[in-house]
Amino acid sequence: MSAYHEIFIHPGRPVERLISDISFACGVPLETVEGEHITHAAGLGFAAVEVELSHEYEGVPGLPFESYDSLITVRDYGSDPDRQAAAARGIFESLASLRRYRLLLVLDLQQFIDSAEPEGDTGGAHMS
Repeated sequence: MSAYHEIFIHPGRPVERLISDISFACGVPLETVEGEHITHAAGLGFAAVEVELSHEYEGVPGLPFESYDSLITVRDYGSDPDRQAAAARGIFESLASLRRYRLLLVLDLQQFIDSAEPEGDTGGAHMS
């Protein structure tokens, strides 16, 4: 079973701006998906980017998932962990550069990688 990179995002509203910003971060437009959990997706050629506008993940020590509205999953089609990590990092950094969202980048819902705070936010779920 492959491990995926996830980016948790708060706030998840307004949805139109969030989807536009994620499309910007991916470098390709997201498309609406009719699915149970995934609402939008895009292909990067070598990886899928899937967006859930809500999630039911509960936090584990040090990873407060419930503090975030939305979730992006990045999964490499060839299960290349380095390429997947680079794609997830690029999307994370592009979203962080907008300074609109509180972000949490994790691997396989278990390993903290990075976090970012929106401009002017001094609280929240920032990881040290």
